[in-house]
Amino acid sequence: MKGRARLYLMLAALSTLWGIAFVGIKQSLRELSPTTLTILRFAIADVLLLGVMLVAPATRPRFSRTDAWRLAVIGVCGVPAYHLALNWGERRTGAGIASLIIASAPVMVALLSIAVLHETASARRWLAIALAFGGVAILALRSGGDAGRASIGGVLVTAIAAAAWAVYTIVAKPLTGRASPVQVTAAGMFIGSAMLLPLVRGQTIREIGGLSVENWGWMLLLGAGSSVLGYFIFVWALERLGATRVAVSLYSVPVVALLASWLILDEKLGPSIFLAGAMVIAGIALAQQEKRTPVPLPPPEEPVVAPSTREI
Repeated sequence: MKGRARLYLMLAALSTLWGIAFVGIKQSLRELSPTTLTILRFAIADVLLLGVMLVAPATRPRFSRTDAWRLAVIGVCGVPAYHLALNWGERRTGAGIASLIIASAPVMVALLSIAVLHETASARRWLAIALAFGGVAILALRSGGDAGRASIGGVLVTAIAAAAWAVYTIVAKPLTGRASPVQVTAAGMFIGSAMLLPLVRGQTIREIGGLSVENWGWMLLLGAGSSVLGYFIFVWALERLGATRVAVSLYSVPVVALLASWLILDEKLGPSIFLAGAMVIAGIALAQQEKRTPVPLPPPEEPVVAPSTREI
């Protein structure tokens, strides 16, 4: 297989892994609470990531004490804040809707950059923000019908997950100048996983013990596929294609999620979903074209840190 064909095949696999993860969450929530799902998912991911670090020592996180506060923030935002909010929100809304809300996170990064970092905002950036948030507003205002049952509360809590990713991105960005994206993500994942330990209860063990074979399959997909394999494909693609082109390919993640939720969960698609999806993706595309201050890549189902939107 030629190199370029292999590259695009891997990107297709990445979009599939991250898109279908929203369906995996929805399916797993039938037997697990949002907290247990998060704990089990990261137990699987952490074990696999530790195995990778034993084989490849260069991937082990190495940071100075001055980075401690940043690592604590990305640990909180990257694991408990992001995933507990996403899981809780997806319990009360459709998997397809959740994927569109999470896809809006890069536009939240742009808004936070304006508010916190006092970056100058062009008319294009304001239009991007308006389009993406307008799409999310449509999802919040409609309830039931399209893409499965939805509640305003579910939409808003899922939006908290996207906001957590935005904070994660801004705080973690300086760390990528001193360590690789793999090291930054691994550090955040381990710290965030440790923060989940106080949430382990007897009910957690009972839920895991009673998990069906089918949902063990979904959990392995989430922990091993989306959280570990997906991220390594992402970094592999970045090194060969550049962040801007990878960003464009990730616009397909919510599309995959919508199709998978329709095929597997029988979530109905309707005009409001297509309109909201078009608005969110158009907002992300406009934000990505901002030349003065690059906006990070669209988030997958699993938050990551991208070096920048310049070619690398």
